[in-house]
Amino acid sequence: MASKKEGKSKKFLLEIPEEIWNKWKDTVPRSISLNKALIELLKKEGDDNEK
Repeated sequence: MASKKEGKSKKFLLEIPEEIWNKWKDTVPRSISLNKALIELLKKEGDDNEK
């Protein structure tokens, strides 16, 4: 979750099939929170779409 210093954040509930969620979450190192990993994934997708 973004801190107040980073600006506004959007909160929403995701509904993801368990099999897809588990496959993705198992790729995230334990040293990184799932929230942070998801934010990084969304940033990357956004950057890729700008090209």
